[in-house]
Amino acid sequence: MGKNYVLAIDQGTTGTTVMMFDEQGTVAGRVYKSFKQHYPKPGWVEHDAAEIWQGCRELIDEILEQTAIDPKSIGAIGITNQRETVVLWDRATGQPVAPAIVWQCRRTAPMCDQMRADGLTSVFQEKTGLVLDAYFSGTKLKWLLDRDADLRARAERGELAFGTIDSWLIYNLTGGQVHVTDYSNASRTLLFNISSLKWDDELLEILDVPRAVLPEVRSSSEVYGHSVELGSLPAGIPVAGAAGDQQAALFGQACFSPGMVKATFGTGAFILMNTGDKLVRFDQGLLTTIAWGLDGKVQYALEGSVFVAGAAVQWLRDELQLIQSASETEELALSVPDCNGVYLVPAFVGLGAPYWDAYARGTVVGLTRGSNR
Repeated sequence: MGKNYVLAIDQGTTGTTVMMFDEQGTVAGRVYKSFKQHYPKPGWVEHDAAEIWQGCRELIDEILEQTAIDPKSIGAIGITNQRETVVLWDRATGQPVAPAIVWQCRRTAPMCDQMRADGLTSVFQEKTGLVLDAYFSGTKLKWLLDRDADLRARAERGELAFGTIDSWLIYNLTGGQVHVTDYSNASRTLLFNISSLKWDDELLEILDVPRAVLPEVRSSSEVYGHSVELGSLPAGIPVAGAAGDQQAALFGQACFSPGMVKATFGTGAFILMNTGDKLVRFDQGLLTTIAWGLDGKVQYALEGSVFVAGAAVQWLRDELQLIQSASETEELALSVPDCNGVYLVPAFVGLGAPYWDAYARGTVVGLTRGSNR
């Protein structure tokens, strides 16, 4: 009997990591690929969903070549993903019908302002645990359908599929046979009732989202479907797990009991606390969210979200070109005694918890004539 492996896809905001784990949980291989970020207008952030899927396919081939693992010994495929990013695609062709609108994108801030002015804050907070902010998927999907009457008509006829990145990857891995999401991702859409665990008719009506575009919501660990043949990946491998990246990190850090907390620093920074089967509400700017769904039950979490952490280092490297690589930041930081009174607030895409200010922007304070690189 050969070993069995799990193929894990971590589809992040700035790149994709594919890993292979053996039965002991030991990493048998790891590959990474970044992809292009698109900023068509100030405050807008987009991805090419087709590029993301193509990158995943290439990484799967690469890890199988790198590790020389027999693809037939892969027992399951699991997915974790950047959350809230909206993909809308044609069910017949499998092709995206618009650029993916990224969780960081602020284009729907005025829409959120209007809904707050209309007194809808408490409706969304009560049902979804979320604040009315451009961060979440629902207003992004509404924006796509509102701007194009043809897209809306096709959506209402059931010709289009909406999903977060987990749904998009599962759809492609299964050759278009499966359109699902898990509880953790569904809870980030502004469309899902985290108490009844169903898509909410009232919220769908407010945001004018046709039910026909929505994925089926399933638990975070079950067999959703099986792979089709994709390059060196054979057909028939169970696609058997999905969770939003921050909830997956909570689980991965073994925060299984209420009161346990994790902090993750990636593109953004996110603190989550497991609250067990209790749906804890906190009206001082934290989100109530589903941590995961297992065995027919869900566990909840409280979350504090910071939109830009590692992305600020990427900005220093790619836009300002003050550094050539992210690793230089440590050496530079250690080379000076302090910050000399200069502070950067990296509110490039607004502020998350606890302020939820979609219009805040990055600022540097404390510059003097002596400030240098």
